[in-house]
Amino acid sequence: ATNGSTQWERSTLSVLARVIYNYKGKYLFNGSFRRDGSSAFSYTGNEWQNFFSLGGGWLMSEEEFMKDIKWLDMLKIKASYGTLGNQNLDKAYPAEPLLTNAYSAVFGKPSIIYPGYQLAYLPNPNLRWEKVEAWEAGFETNLLRNRLHFEGVYYKKNTKDLLAEVPGISGTIPGIGNLGEIQNKGVEMAVTWRDQIGDWGYSVSANLTTIKNEVKSLVQEGYSIIAGDKQQSYTMAGYPIGYFYGYKTNGIFKSEEEVKAYTNSKGELYQPLAKPGDFRYADTNNDGVLDSDDRINLGDAVPDFCYGLNLDLEYKNFDLNVFMQGVQGTQIWNAIRYTFGFTGLKYNYFSEIMDRWTPDNVNATVPRATWMDPNNNKRPSDYYLENGSYLRMKNISLGYTIPKVLTRKIGLEKIRFYVSAQNLFTITSYSGYDPELGIDTIGADLESNVDRGQYPQSKSYSFGVNLVF
Repeated sequence: ATNGSTQWERSTLSVLARVIYNYKGKYLFNGSFRRDGSSAFSYTGNEWQNFFSLGGGWLMSEEEFMKDIKWLDMLKIKASYGTLGNQNLDKAYPAEPLLTNAYSAVFGKPSIIYPGYQLAYLPNPNLRWEKVEAWEAGFETNLLRNRLHFEGVYYKKNTKDLLAEVPGISGTIPGIGNLGEIQNKGVEMAVTWRDQIGDWGYSVSANLTTIKNEVKSLVQEGYSIIAGDKQQSYTMAGYPIGYFYGYKTNGIFKSEEEVKAYTNSKGELYQPLAKPGDFRYADTNNDGVLDSDDRINLGDAVPDFCYGLNLDLEYKNFDLNVFMQGVQGTQIWNAIRYTFGFTGLKYNYFSEIMDRWTPDNVNATVPRATWMDPNNNKRPSDYYLENGSYLRMKNISLGYTIPKVLTRKIGLEKIRFYVSAQNLFTITSYSGYDPELGIDTIGADLESNVDRGQYPQSKSYSFGVNLVF
């Protein structure tokens, strides 16, 4: 049993061997082997697992047939393959669950309340290491007297025997196990240009990573994991992990005539409880009935690509650094709308409520004000889904270094004053507090980019001085 303490103890033992070989400065090879043991799996007898990696490179620019290419300073072809293990889960002892307070019972005379306990989750008796198999191939090069650097790789990473918690169904206890395999693949690219022109020195760099995520398999064919308080996040083979699942809206009923006109081929109303101002939901499978079978994949949190931009500028004793970071093609489930996007609850509301449907505002995109909500306008749908793409100024700093002829007179090697700002601005169409979300619950890998009002990243300003003695 537990009284709420977060103390725990776990042991890991590793044995590592590594080989590095360089032949004539042109042909490179490295290999490693490791055997890891973890007490996290001691209860199942699967403490130990072997992992290895292999990598090779060919420095083509050192070959004789490339010596006459004056604008090429370096060209290397490289590839690697490796395996890695993961034992981390938000449970201290994943194979041995704690007991949590459950139901109580009354016995005896006089009556005494006896507390009841149950397992926090159901462990898999065969629980074992999560294993990552990854390979990549690419190149890197320096051009134009090393002023231009470019590198690019194609990568593929398969995570097998995925460690995850399966939510309980209809109030049952959740379970933990090795559930399947997930694949991530894409391209990583980075480019840098640096130069010195008189007293001016500068460096401009950019990087971009594309991501394609797919669940390759789960426990069995057709198996799905449902997560989220509104059951909006689904994980199923053939789709991205934790994709958003719900109904597709088709506008808002403007009038009673539109409600009565929304019928199937038999003349039956699709939404008999709907009123003007309610959402119209699409019969996506065209079976003439609007039910749970009409829920579809609405989007997912996995971005199409992530990117970064960096500028370093120096002029005499002044220096400037600018770093920007962005994400493109990701979706956010704005769960705050459950509470603040509908009338009827004893809260303040979003200002968009002022533009809700009324008989005088029939072209609204926000549903009518209603206490009972017979049409269930709050059901999971694309109404909660927003574009989460953004570009953020992560950091900008300006500094000035006192000339050394002055600092050395007072026994200091360097004095640098600086002023900086973090998260200065964000360019995004997302209506919530912060599009840079991720996961708001430890271990909730199956439910990412769900905005429940997480505290946004702060904008901050700082001023300081660096001293080197």
